Amino acid sequence: MRLFSGGTLVGEICPECVLAGPAGAAGKVRALMAARGGDPGEEGMGEDPSAWESRMEERARLLEATSSFSLAARQAAVRETRERR
Repeated sequence: MRLFSGGTLVGEICPECVLAGPAGAAGKVRALMAARGGDPGEEGMGEDPSAWESRMEERARLLEATSSFSLAARQAAVRETRERR
């Protein structure tokens, strides 16, 4: 599933996050930020840590502002997690 702000793609959401719902997904984003201590790791590839934190916080805010994920997104997430098992 993809996360958009207006017409701009701001990230992708893993199936586990979709199944956790918007608030759960936002919590996972913030937990990732806390676990890395502001370090973007390899994903950032030389990115300024404060820019990465800002981007991740924006994603968390967008997720929290979402009332729910669509039924199609939830069904796709269930299918994908089943296929992995």
